[in-house]
Amino acid sequence: MVQKDKSKKTGTVQDRFDTARAQIDVTQFTSYREFLKNLYDRIKTGRKSYSYIRFATDLGLSASNALWLVLTMRRDLSEASAQKIASALEMPHESRKYFMLLVRHNNARDPGQREACMKELVTLKSQHFMESGADENTLEFFQEWYHPVLREMVALDDFQADPDWINERLFLRLLPKQIERSLALLQELKLIRFDENRQRYVSTGEQIFPSRTVGPLAAVRFHQKACENARESVTAVPSHRRDLNVMTLSISDEAAQKLKAIFHKACEEAMAMESQPQPRTEVYQINVQLFALTRKAPGTKNDT
Repeated sequence: MVQKDKSKKTGTVQDRFDTARAQIDVTQFTSYREFLKNLYDRIKTGRKSYSYIRFATDLGLSASNALWLVLTMRRDLSEASAQKIASALEMPHESRKYFMLLVRHNNARDPGQREACMKELVTLKSQHFMESGADENTLEFFQEWYHPVLREMVALDDFQADPDWINERLFLRLLPKQIERSLALLQELKLIRFDENRQRYVSTGEQIFPSRTVGPLAAVRFHQKACENARESVTAVPSHRRDLNVMTLSISDEAAQKLKAIFHKACEEAMAMESQPQPRTEVYQINVQLFALTRKAPGTKNDT
């Protein structure tokens, strides 16, 4: 009698597993949970019997609900399990390294450790996953808080490309080499140019949009830096130059969606206000955050 190896994926499930694995690039994700959930959803499409327990065994883990607990944020994925998953998915070396960094970053509780992991992720993305030099410059733009600030400062009526003048106007000081590199980067991205007639930098009015390659990581990095600025503003910026409001609410998902629409509308109005003719004398930052502090009850749809 021929004994079948039940540990191997067969038939349709094998095909779906291989197809999904080939279609999904882990470097396009900023959360290992989102990556794994996306992979699971693709395999399960059209096959209702596919379960989280089967998914776990397909990824080289034990046949238990442990992976479901990870995906619903009730447990962290261990590095040992992450290594097994990377092997089961036959990740190339750099993708495996990126995946392991995601696990360390997402699981880290210490802010310093999270920052160190994020810097490694940015460096890895820059070195191995860029489609062009423009992608690398775009990621660099969103990596530091001061690049967008200097871009807006260039639009000030009395702007001077002098480090002392710039630091005199900033609440958070910069090194001269940071200012020099930032202005050079803004020119490379065609966000500013040097006007020979006026003998000063001017804004080109161009916008910057991250490509698919760097978009997710750029967005995470940019919002992290923006939140850091908001934190520093509590003590660095005089009270009459800032307005900070924090509310913790118990509401429905439907109400949260309505709030998102209100915030989006407010941001659109702020952008329209900036585009109107007016003296350019100051640079302000507006942060709007809405995020859940609780997860859904077990068993409900999308309970993460």
